Amino acid sequence: MKMYNCLSLAAARVRSLSPVVSAVLLLAPTLAPAQPSPRTIDEAMHHLGDSEIKDWPGIAVKPEGTGLKMEFTATANASPFTLRIRQRDVDGVWQLKLNERKVGELRRHQPDKECYYELPTGALRDGANSLELIPDNKTDDVAVGNFVLHHESLRSLLKLQRVTLRVIDGAAGGALPARIAIESVEGKAADIYLADSERVAIREGLIYVPGGAQFELARGKYRIAATRGMEWSRAEQLVELAAEPASLELKLRREVDTTGFVAADTHIHTYTFSGHGDATVEERMLSLAGEGVELAVATDHNHNTDYQPYQAKLGLNEFFTPVTGNEITTENGHFNGFPLKPGDEVPPYQETNWVKVVEGIRMKGARVVILNHPRWPKIEESPFSNFGLNRATGDRASGTPFTFDAMELVNSTVDTPDPLYLFTDWFALLNAGEKISAVGSSDSHSVGDPVGQGRTYLPSRSDSAAGLNVAELADSLRMGRAAVSLGIFASVQVNERFAPGDLALIADGKVNVRLRVAAPGWVRPRKAVVFLNGASVAEQDVPNEPGKPTDSTLSFVLPIRGVDAHLVCIVLGDPVKHAGWKTLNDYTLAATNPVFLDVNGDGKYNSPRESAQRIYGSLGGDVDALMNTLEIVPAPVGVQILALAHDRFQGLDLARLNEAIKRLAELNPAFVLYQSSRAAALKAAPAPAK
Repeated sequence: MKMYNCLSLAAARVRSLSPVVSAVLLLAPTLAPAQPSPRTIDEAMHHLGDSEIKDWPGIAVKPEGTGLKMEFTATANASPFTLRIRQRDVDGVWQLKLNERKVGELRRHQPDKECYYELPTGALRDGANSLELIPDNKTDDVAVGNFVLHHESLRSLLKLQRVTLRVIDGAAGGALPARIAIESVEGKAADIYLADSERVAIREGLIYVPGGAQFELARGKYRIAATRGMEWSRAEQLVELAAEPASLELKLRREVDTTGFVAADTHIHTYTFSGHGDATVEERMLSLAGEGVELAVATDHNHNTDYQPYQAKLGLNEFFTPVTGNEITTENGHFNGFPLKPGDEVPPYQETNWVKVVEGIRMKGARVVILNHPRWPKIEESPFSNFGLNRATGDRASGTPFTFDAMELVNSTVDTPDPLYLFTDWFALLNAGEKISAVGSSDSHSVGDPVGQGRTYLPSRSDSAAGLNVAELADSLRMGRAAVSLGIFASVQVNERFAPGDLALIADGKVNVRLRVAAPGWVRPRKAVVFLNGASVAEQDVPNEPGKPTDSTLSFVLPIRGVDAHLVCIVLGDPVKHAGWKTLNDYTLAATNPVFLDVNGDGKYNSPRESAQRIYGSLGGDVDALMNTLEIVPAPVGVQILALAHDRFQGLDLARLNEAIKRLAELNPAFVLYQSSRAAALKAAPAPAK
């Protein structure tokens, strides 16, 4: 099937319709044969679907049906004609049929648009004709109308010109799947027409290609750019389309060496099986290959999706290993579980007790359970807020145990203005003794939102994207050996040998940290920060040159004494503004999982909570000793001591303790966070889950 794009349409009033009793609309006007001027065959707007929509100006709130059938008279077309349709909020697949012959699909696009569809020679017939819109999913509410027939081809009507494009590996020379962004020189996303292959995914100003494609654009000047995720360069070419067709070749080069790691996206959706967004499962295969995702975990809502048949049909097996997973979508939180079996019963998404939810996911065979977007849809209404999480200590007012393996710290389709907000939550949980790994993901539901923009790098014995060892990679994620990425790659070694997830014995009171930071030339890392037990202890600027790839190794020597610690590195970078990197948030980022430091030499790692329990127990209830201790222990341990002591103090002792907290808050922000989080958690104070 040929795929088409749309032209912008300013909002306009439409006349109201009399009530429609059936899904059939009879149109009175008769088309004169071979009229050169366009002919309106229906000027009304129709709401189709199954829900009331109140924010469509001039369009009926209630749907008139789940599909539309129009009958009109015409004469046969001896050459291609063009049908123009005004449409909005088209997410799913809507077949466009003329006289029971499929002639196209409605373009999937949210804003109000005029879209053009070419009717092949002979599609119209003399006399009665029938035009139908048939949805694959009757719950997709759309508005369509202003049907206009143009008595000329799409190419003639819009003055199109053909573009032949290839994307190749600049080093190896082979074809590369890629994301192609096309803008006019004024910066407007281009409308793409008449792509001659089903192996492409098209949206306004965007086309995913498996290595090359032919398509058409209106004549003019364009910037056409290719990207393939954050490991590859970006190639751009200025193209002027006039009387002759254009042919161009865009060369990409790998600029970030991730040998020993594979790029995973653990949170991916399709419209086909999730029922929202706009990416069909076939389009998702193309976008995964085009963004360089190597381990692709399918996580449609409450559905065990198997990508493999679709991947094989499109000939994309060499580019990624698919994994069947599921986003178990409950009333009070979303969890990804994988790997699962496609034909199995899905995990218990009706359950609201998190312990039982996670247990149910594991019973279906999942090796990894991830808590998704813990501060979504907004901070004050998120799962962590609802459970009364203390952001300084990791305590929950609800008392709910956290038994999941990992949590998303980067989700590239969730608006998170503060890049470190979720890291603060995570540090608190780590300090409380939770062993929760950090992951990054895209949560992409659409073709336009880049799958793999947020991603997780997992150590792997194989660098081949096909046939990866899923069990090995899942275990690495669960054990905290992963790295989080949003445009930047980072890896860390402690004392030349210890990596994330390892226990490192610190014998001489200092820690040697080597942090590698790598990014393509179109991303600029700026600052690297080292955290011990969630407290920033060192930072350095990342050396980089504008427009050139970054691959720098930073060295830190950190003094450390007294208590054990977990060490995490975070790298922050500039936002990316070009069309190949659509994002909600104005930053790029990388982060490591913790290296656990055995400082006291007992052969194991003790969390700040465990260290606080030991110290608090040694005080024997002496209030003065407690006050003195809070002045000298590291703040991450101090707030844990407060969590142990606060509820045990009364009267004058409690007043003294609160005064001490005020003094400490003037010296360290950890105690400010403790005060505010404790108050918020007590206010939330939900009942423990039963």
